[in-house]
Amino acid sequence: MSNPTPVQSEGFKEQQFKGYTEELAEPLAKKVTGVKLPQSIHDALHALPQEERVKYLRRLICEAVKRDLIGNKA
Repeated sequence: MSNPTPVQSEGFKEQQFKGYTEELAEPLAKKVTGVKLPQSIHDALHALPQEERVKYLRRLICEAVKRDLIGNKA
């Protein structure tokens, strides 16, 4: 049976996962965008530490979308 009135202590809240964020001009979306990649690309990306990988992918995707999709609308 689950706890009907859970209490989250300050200690618990401090241990919760905090995302890898950097200073962005706008807030992050609520939904995650995920894609399957070729195995060699997956392996190369997962050789990076997780925090570095997240920031790297976010930067590359944002740059490509701004350049290829958003930039063409001007």
